Amino acid sequence: MNVNGLEFPDDLLYAAEHNLWLREEPDGSVTLGLTAYGCALYGQIFAFTPKRDNAHIECDRSFGVVEFAKAASSARSPLAGIMLASNHNVVRNPALINKDCYASGWLIRIKPDDWPATQARLLSGQAAAEAFAERMRLDDYNPQDDGVQALRGNPH
Repeated sequence: MNVNGLEFPDDLLYAAEHNLWLREEPDGSVTLGLTAYGCALYGQIFAFTPKRDNAHIECDRSFGVVEFAKAASSARSPLAGIMLASNHNVVRNPALINKDCYASGWLIRIKPDDWPATQARLLSGQAAAEAFAERMRLDDYNPQDDGVQALRGNPH
């Protein structure tokens, strides 16, 4: 789906309030990454510093820090669980987040404490599109603003 020129793949789940996408893996773990809207808001990302592997992450608590042009932001998890791994390629080359946020630019994998309860709170399809459209409206997001939009011409 496309919202204001930004792509949100239909096969993912979304936590709009965290600007994150989630994908359940065959082994029951969940991969998290920053959405195209999160990338557009941050602009060029200069660093991702994750918590250590095997740390227990609480819901709405930080799993790492994302550094961008003039600030840093705590990346907060929409679910509780054990952090299985961070994306070491992104730690070494954070530009992957902006280049391919839905594939090679993923951030962490987590073993959820209660995936069914979390899944029930996540959005997909039209509900996700509406939630992101509303966030963009509330944020006064302007897809034509070069100061905000770091993804112009990028399909992700």
